[in-house]
Amino acid sequence: GERSVSSSLFIPSLIGNQRDMSRKAWRWVLGLIYIFAVATIWIAASFVVQSVVDAGVSPFLITFICNSLFVVYLPLFEIGRYLEDSYGSLMFWRNKRSHLLELVESDKAVLLGQGGVKSDRLESLELEVGSGGKGLDEKGRWTRLRVAKVSLVICPFWFLAQLTFNLSLKYTTVTSNTILSSSSSLFTFLVSLIFLGEKFTWLKLISVLLCMSGTIIVSLGDSESNSTATAKNPLLGDVLSLISAVFYAVYITLIRKNLPDDDEGSGRFSMAQLLGFLGLFNFFIFLPGALILNFTKRERFNALTSKQLGLVVGKGLLDNVLSDYLWAKAVLLTATTVASAGLTIQVPLAAIVDSLSGNKPSFTDFIGAVAVMVGFAGINIPLEMFYRSKETSIIELEPGTSFTDPPQVVSDSIGVDSSETLVS
Repeated sequence: GERSVSSSLFIPSLIGNQRDMSRKAWRWVLGLIYIFAVATIWIAASFVVQSVVDAGVSPFLITFICNSLFVVYLPLFEIGRYLEDSYGSLMFWRNKRSHLLELVESDKAVLLGQGGVKSDRLESLELEVGSGGKGLDEKGRWTRLRVAKVSLVICPFWFLAQLTFNLSLKYTTVTSNTILSSSSSLFTFLVSLIFLGEKFTWLKLISVLLCMSGTIIVSLGDSESNSTATAKNPLLGDVLSLISAVFYAVYITLIRKNLPDDDEGSGRFSMAQLLGFLGLFNFFIFLPGALILNFTKRERFNALTSKQLGLVVGKGLLDNVLSDYLWAKAVLLTATTVASAGLTIQVPLAAIVDSLSGNKPSFTDFIGAVAVMVGFAGINIPLEMFYRSKETSIIELEPGTSFTDPPQVVSDSIGVDSSETLVS
């Protein structure tokens, strides 16, 4: 009798576990598909920029248009804010995951080696309601003014990072640009080590040295190569790629410094709103530069053909908007480390396309790429991974839980009022 009872309890449990494993396997595969899609979009966007720049379009104008497209997030945010205020108690709204917050959180985790957050952040956020002096509204959310101030601070660095990145594609190959841009994690770690007290480890030191070595190898190899139709001055292009990586490191560090952690009790914020303001400030701050280019006839707006404008706008929407969403989904469905390591597929993708277009990468490019990618992985691997073996076995014993469960977040799909993402 006891055996039959235990069997009747065990079989449904076994079936449930199998279904759960199947669901997780499917989510993992879907996450890998998203990672491949993101890498493909980024590489395709680089080749689009290179082709448009080679056709005579100013990298400044491309950067201005693409970054200004971030403003599309603002109406989405306002609609989401209205729906949350009106129907915030509905389960379908509360249960949706935030996708846009994962972008910055994953970038912070990927580039700063912060692969996850402490388990105590799973607790509900406790705020002092009515603390208007802290830039919070009555619901404990960041006010528009507070979010706008952060966007204003990071806007110039984001624009300069994108401008130098696009400009580098005028002088060097997409392969070299992709390899050297990956060194942004190196610069982010160094900046964070100096200004944010980032934890130093020997693994990260070795990884930094590998990144530096790979960067030097690629740059030296390009300095000895002859210019081509798509790589007019490889060394200058490499230098611009590195400058872009430095600006991006500053941008990421400023985000980490200014955006709140749940355990700091500093309120809930929206990445959609932050990015929307980023596009808005980008438009107004750099519009004079675009007008000067137009009136001095260096880059007239009407000189853009409809095809070129379509490519630039399409690049902005796919590269800046869609890839953000897919990257966030990839982090949710897999893990930050997996998603980060998976993006190294950009290098072989770029090498393949460059080879097909007559710019076959040199042997030094491959050696440098391996060094940079290994260093990239070393900087981004969270230390907690090496200390979780015992914890994992305990967690897996608990019904319905697993160490590989997808991360949970606290908010909506638009990132309306996102608190800290719980990425593992």
